[in-house]
Amino acid sequence: MEPIAHGLWAAAAAVGVRGAYSGKLSVKRLVWWSIFADVLAFGPSIAAAIWLRLAGGLDPATSHGGHLPHAHLGLPLYAAGHSIVVFAVVFGITTVVLRRVVFELLGWLLHILIDIPTHSLSYYATRFLWPVSDLRVDGIAWWTPWFWILTYVLLGVVYVVLWRAGWLFGPPGWPGEREETKS
Repeated sequence: MEPIAHGLWAAAAAVGVRGAYSGKLSVKRLVWWSIFADVLAFGPSIAAAIWLRLAGGLDPATSHGGHLPHAHLGLPLYAAGHSIVVFAVVFGITTVVLRRVVFELLGWLLHILIDIPTHSLSYYATRFLWPVSDLRVDGIAWWTPWFWILTYVLLGVVYVVLWRAGWLFGPPGWPGEREETKS
């Protein structure tokens, strides 16, 4: 799935969970972690390409018809960022070091779980047990037109339900937020 849909699903999940979660949950941080795997995988290549373009360092004769040069910076980072094993290690270390569970990190896990069935073996199949296993699932490619449309229709339905429940654009203290008391 692409980062916008990941962010929208994560925000919907965060808003939906806030009513049941008694602590403070940052929707913005959860959304950040929900796109983190793709930022990690593709961010360095995109940043390098933009830098080369702005710095004038691209030679159209050597860059495949004037396009940006092909770089494989994201391939190892893609596997690491989309691995439940790597997530579990980072989540565990973070919990131990901070002595609390950082629930916003679960946005990263949500990203991985969404990507497993929404990537095909022909394009960025999610190696969700990397580095322990190379196991992949041949899912529905997220860019398949009917599936892409279905994703956004379902997101629309979820957001309407959240809005109707009064959980979107609510006043301070809406589900899950504790009001700070002054002593």
